[in-house]
Amino acid sequence: MRHKLLTAAALAFTLSSQTVFAEDTTILEIAWFKLLPGTQETRFIEGAQHVQDKFLPRFDGRIYRELLSQEGGDYWIDSIHWRSVGDFEKAAAEILTDPDGAPIMELIDPSTMAWFHADRVRHWQGGDVPQGDGYTELQVFRLVAPGSEIEFLTPTTDVEFLASAEAIQEQLAAQSGFVDRELFRTTDGWWLDLVHWHSHEAAEAAKAVVMADMADMQSAAMGFVSKIDPKSLKTFGMNQKRVW
Repeated sequence: MRHKLLTAAALAFTLSSQTVFAEDTTILEIAWFKLLPGTQETRFIEGAQHVQDKFLPRFDGRIYRELLSQEGGDYWIDSIHWRSVGDFEKAAAEILTDPDGAPIMELIDPSTMAWFHADRVRHWQGGDVPQGDGYTELQVFRLVAPGSEIEFLTPTTDVEFLASAEAIQEQLAAQSGFVDRELFRTTDGWWLDLVHWHSHEAAEAAKAVVMADMADMQSAAMGFVSKIDPKSLKTFGMNQKRVW
């Protein structure tokens, strides 16, 4: 998963329908990137609104779109939930060259951009996604694989990982300010763990509970974390800017 702008041809790779995850056809299209130096946030948000009003209405299958900015950092995330990979591919094939995509694409530093899509595997919903004032945590990672350089970690399977994700979900859902959580997987083995909170404060309070629980090696938190390859882990804490 390289940090670079993908061509439309490279972007439109096909997801397999033969996996055990095919029962949920929801697709997450996600791009994270930095803006070109000197770009004003207001101008970028105006460009994102132009794409929302003039480009995306041509395509069916959108569930919702979310624009996020990194807490204490320079990265942005623009993500769309689609009902199927076909809906996503139609838009992805045109956004790079369409004039109505330019108001956002011309403001992004292409050398910082990662753009891809993933299948939704699990969804735990506790409420509606906050409309522009919430906080989102995103973790991107691979699972511990055979031959790992970290000796104390044990290789795991997708099934074992999902069981650990279910176990820790009970703890997350019990925290004040939890909204919803989704797990996505790409065809080449990257996982995305996306959690919505009502506020940054709620997310930090929940993180403190999970970290304290990790003192117990048999805890649900430790069982979940031990299945993730720490060298692959990328973590984003994001403030919502706009939800459509």
